[in-house]
Amino acid sequence: MPRSDIAQVGGASGVLGTSGRLDVNRHRPYLNQDGQPRIVGNDGRPLVANDGALLRYNEWKDIDTEVVKVATDRLVGIRDLQAAGLTHNLGSLGITLSQWEEESDMTGADVSMSGITDGEEDTPAWNLRDVPVPIFHKDFSVNIRRLEASRMVGESIDVTAASIASRRVSEKSEDMLFGGAPIVVEGKKLYGYTNMPGRTQIDLGTNWDTLTQAQNATILDDVQSMLQAARDDKHHGPFVLYVPRGYEYKLDEDFNVNYPGVTVRERLEKLGGISRVQVADRLPAHNLALVQMSRDTVDLAIAQPIATVQWSTKGGMVENFKVMACWAARLKSDYDGRSGIVHLRPAP
Repeated sequence: MPRSDIAQVGGASGVLGTSGRLDVNRHRPYLNQDGQPRIVGNDGRPLVANDGALLRYNEWKDIDTEVVKVATDRLVGIRDLQAAGLTHNLGSLGITLSQWEEESDMTGADVSMSGITDGEEDTPAWNLRDVPVPIFHKDFSVNIRRLEASRMVGESIDVTAASIASRRVSEKSEDMLFGGAPIVVEGKKLYGYTNMPGRTQIDLGTNWDTLTQAQNATILDDVQSMLQAARDDKHHGPFVLYVPRGYEYKLDEDFNVNYPGVTVRERLEKLGGISRVQVADRLPAHNLALVQMSRDTVDLAIAQPIATVQWSTKGGMVENFKVMACWAARLKSDYDGRSGIVHLRPAP
């Protein structure tokens, strides 16, 4: 590559990109085919790295591929929000509280024949709400001797630690979405689907895993009760029904003898308003959540999507890695406290 096409970077000024997000490529220097340290610039061109680099380009690809793959597999609820476009870009890691406004409804419209009659003026009322935005992260390290030993026999880098770190970050992120996180900033808490104060709560009469096939109509009744509660709060879908892992086998069971070849899952998805029944690993046992997939119910505020960064210690003998994401679920009610989240829970 001509020298004019290579830029010199380094120092603390390169930590954040112009967007205010962590410029992860500056924390992932690699060795090119000539053994020279490089990083990837924002335009995709290689840049000269002031800091030493340990990993080769393909080794970084192996790590990134594994981290993304595991995160995609485990981020069930968060992936649903991203797929539905229910995300909000915070723009910077410096945002520690994400804010939005709850808006009240207005009175009904006026009716007249002429249309020029003065109508009743109305102005919505507003409440300011906010949630803390934590960083979810897990660290691991690679010893230079172990890496070099694997290279000598032609093996690729061991990505087991990267896989586990990604899984842990994903699990903790899902815990936040379904059950909140133990974070308090300026008195503001981070809630999840099963502990949000404004959610609608319904008691679970009988645990689904104790029902026989002949009693599966109880499952249908429970879900219909959740749907009706949401409609009573003026929410009509589309809904995703989240079910704990322990109930998955019930979802795959035939609904009853009157529905041969139709599983419980398929029967529930025939209900109006339910777009999908989804099993969520991190949902507490015997708890179900019905969530309207709309921005007035929930979205994901993102300061930094999931990524891996690197730094050296022990004189370059150890390369340290951090898999991290900075985001928060914003669960919303309207001005009158109505929410598109219904929680079916074990009776107190």
